[in-house]
Amino acid sequence: MQDIILYVAIILIGYFITKKGIIPKFIDNKVGLLQSFSLFFLLGMMGYKIGADSELLSKVHILGINSIIITVCAIAGSVLLVHLIYKGGKK
Repeated sequence: MQDIILYVAIILIGYFITKKGIIPKFIDNKVGLLQSFSLFFLLGMMGYKIGADSELLSKVHILGINSIIITVCAIAGSVLLVHLIYKGGKK
């Protein structure tokens, strides 16, 4: 629970710093680059951790099938929801 409170607090601090204009323009222009670097670093670390786990690698065929099922269901649900919302707005 403390972790969630910490995450929410960090998000709120960032929100208020942005709204008050405390961040200088030259740093604000580099935020996209920092976000991309952070994302690539996180993906690299996750890949390293997954690749180092031999138990996980031995079950990758099961996880692959589950991943495909979850992905297909998520895409189908999203398309269906967008279709229902869009169709509902055209009345």
